[in-house]
Parts: sequence; structure tokens; C-alpha cells
Amino acid sequence: MEEKQFLEILVKRYIANELSQKELEAFFYLLAQGKLDDVLDKYLDKESEVRLRDTPVHFPKRKLFQRPVNGLSMAASVTLVLAMIFFLAKPSLISILKIGIVTVETDKGQKKKVSLPDGSTVWLNESSRMEYPVAFNAQLRKVVLVEGEGYFDIKRDTTKPFHVEAAGTTTKVLGTAFNIRSYHFLQNVQVTVTRGKVQVEEDNDREESQHRILLPNEQVCFDTRTKQIKKITVNSANAVAWKEGKLLFDNESFANVTAILENKFGVSISFEDESMKEYHMSAEFTATDSLPHILDLLSLANNLDYRLENKQITLLKKKGNNTNLLPM
Repeated sequence: MEEKQFLEILVKRYIANELSQKELEAFFYLLAQGKLDDVLDKYLDKESEVRLRDTPVHFPKRKLFQRPVNGLSMAASVTLVLAMIFFLAKPSLISILKIGIVTVETDKGQKKKVSLPDGSTVWLNESSRMEYPVAFNAQLRKVVLVEGEGYFDIKRDTTKPFHVEAAGTTTKVLGTAFNIRSYHFLQNVQVTVTRGKVQVEEDNDREESQHRILLPNEQVCFDTRTKQIKKITVNSANAVAWKEGKLLFDNESFANVTAILENKFGVSISFEDESMKEYHMSAEFTATDSLPHILDLLSLANNLDYRLENKQITLLKKKGNNTNLLPM
């Protein structure tokens, strides 16, 4: 959907008094930005102009819209109205709206299934955020995984490629299924294919960007700091185990394991020996397991001890034992 078309629909729905509370907030935000001026000039005849001035907007006992006085222009009247709205409304209610863009977010412990405009499906893991257009354009289907993890099952369309942007990478497909993990607290963006074929490339200004082609049970890790891309063979089922309520680590660095636990449980985890961060490990838990239970099992399996004080955890190597952790 083009921006102009979206704005026209919004104004028409306002005139017809069909906007929800959230849509009204979006309407007045756009009005303050001047984005509705041209559309209002086109659609507001005298009757609708009176409605715009005289219709209260869910502020009981306050009539916000008054007729212009002494020849004041419509724009001046609207400016006064907006000042009153922004003064009366809670700041949390005033949010920035991206034209024609849908934003889906999940909280900790929450997962969501999202149906895209083309019939494709995305499952979002906890603490994630994704943006996509109300309608894809004629040439390209594009979504942005702003934060978190998602499993994408994409409807095949050879005439309209599907792109997912995530932390300096673009994953390109025609129709396939794959998982992307792109949390800000992890150093790597991870793309794993379960069906079909995808291309993952680095977003940069160079003529030739790094890219990799992936088939089922292949995974790309893009290091957001070094900008290096590495492709490996994996069991793709492990990468999407979170959909089944599992917390699974498959040859994961200890740095990533602890970062994931920090985010999930709201704690801080440090190492007595910083070299432990580079060790790799595999383990499986359920998403409902408690942090002490997870720490107990990790410590038992890897000859570790841990010290827990309030929300600060320190991991230590057991004295006199060789760790089972494997540096990679």
C-alpha cells in the first residue's frame, strides 16, 4: 500500500467516525507532522470540516474542537487542538507511526504466530520485534526483524522475492522455511534453513558484499563486530526447538549461553576465568525450567561451581578438576 493511499484511507475513516482509539492517536500524530494537510484539503468539505472541529475525541467533559474565530485558518485551529491533546494525553500514548507499517512485538516468555499479507507465516520467539508493510509492493516482499528470533515459513512466489533484514544482513528467498536469531545481546546473527534454499548476504556499500547460499540443515553465522560470515552444517531441528517450548543449546559458546540466560531471567552472569566464554557446550531444557535448576545442571555437566548473590551470578571452575567444556 502506497503512503498516499494509506493517508487517504485514514482520513476517510476519521470523517466517517470509524477510527479506534489507537487509530485516533495515529491520526493526530500524523496531523501534527503535517502529513495529512494535502489529504485534508481534498476530502474535507464544509460538513466534514465542522465534524473535525466539533467532534470530541474520548476526552469526557472537554470539547476540544471549536470553530475558528475571527477568520482563523483551519491550520491554526488544528494547531491549538493538537497543543491541547498533547498536553492532556499521557506521553506513553503518543508513539511514532511508520506509514503503512505493522509492528509486532513479544514480551519475555511470550511467542506469537503472525500471518503476513502474502499468506506467509512467521513465529516470533520471546523478546522479539518485527516490522512489515500492510501490503507488499509489486516487486518485493520485505520484512525487518528489528530484534529477536523468528521462524519464517514463506509462500513461494518466483515473481516476487522475499527479503528479511536483520542487524546488517539480508536473507533472500523465493519460498522456503528458515530461522533467524538476531538478538542485540548476541554477537552473531544466525540463519538456519529447514526447507528449500536461501541466500544470506551482508548489507554494505561495497560493490560485492559477502554472501552464502544455504540448503536444509545448513547455518550461517554473521559476526556483527568482525563482519565475517561462517557457514556450517547443523541439525536444523535444534535451531527451532524453541517453537516446542524448549531451551536448547547446540554447540553454543558459553558467552552466548550466559547472554541468553541473562536476558531470559533478568540477571547478570560473570566468569571467574574470562577464557571460559570461548568454550562451547550443548544442553537442553524446557522453557519453564527455573534458573537455579539450569545452573545446577550446567555446573554438574561441566565441572563448574557458581555463586549466586541477589541477581549477580559468578561461574567458577571446580578446583582440582579438569573441565569438560571444549574450546572451539
